[in-house]
Amino acid sequence: MTDENGDHSSLRPVLVRLLEGRVGSTLVMQLLGTAPEVAFDRVYPFEHSYLTYLTRLIGQIAAPRPDGVDMVELLYGDTLRVGPLPFPSEQVDAAEFARDSLHGVWQAFSRAMQAASTTRARFYAEKFWGDVGPVVAAGLEPIVVDLVRDPRDIVASVRAFNAKTGKQLFGRAQARDDREHLKRMVVGIGFRLQEFAVPLPVSHLVIRYEDLVADLPAEAARLATALGVQLEVDAVIGARPEMAHHMTSESLDRSVDRWARDLSPEDVRVVERRLGKQMLRLGYSVSADHDPA
Repeated sequence: MTDENGDHSSLRPVLVRLLEGRVGSTLVMQLLGTAPEVAFDRVYPFEHSYLTYLTRLIGQIAAPRPDGVDMVELLYGDTLRVGPLPFPSEQVDAAEFARDSLHGVWQAFSRAMQAASTTRARFYAEKFWGDVGPVVAAGLEPIVVDLVRDPRDIVASVRAFNAKTGKQLFGRAQARDDREHLKRMVVGIGFRLQEFAVPLPVSHLVIRYEDLVADLPAEAARLATALGVQLEVDAVIGARPEMAHHMTSESLDRSVDRWARDLSPEDVRVVERRLGKQMLRLGYSVSADHDPA
């Protein structure tokens, strides 16, 4: 990536945005990990999201100051707290300062990642949960990859993964029961789909989980073309036995339309009632008796 000073050292971010958990993001990160030009921590489950963190951290500079902010405590207090600029600046535009700061921090991060790399990395990839806007505004020229999946299958897979691992992940620990968790997931997916629908002034690729399962080489080729790198599909396929703990279906084919086996009719109604129109726009069918709101 080239900045305004002609610096070619900054890594170009590849932001893998997830509709929710269990949408094929680990598989996509495995694919990206086969290209030496793509830098990231190759540690399962590939969730060391540096840019998400940096965007949130630097973004605090220009965030609104809530009532009751104590400047003395924030600057000199014993607890290490981070928050918005705690005073109205007479000299500095906070938004511009935050934008330029993210650009500068990203250059420093890129140098650190490249110094640790045995190859000349040109990209950095992560599962990204932040706001793309500040990344674009800072001139980081991201490539955005949106991963989508039938929301009904997401629900089924999330429940199966929690049952398999004995954990309460994907927000389950914050809900009283499965019913409340389902409603929270549906609302979250709805907001994420709205976010995905916003046009972006950068390279943008949408990958459906169902297409990954049906033709992994074809989807890998699309991703490789977007980045201008070579991705090794055979290496990812060969690693499937090592990833068995991550899977909750007997086969990839069985992971598609699993909702018809795993979800109750009432669960299906909850999902389709809230997400029906968005599902149709993504090419997913809904129940014949359903009238999307």
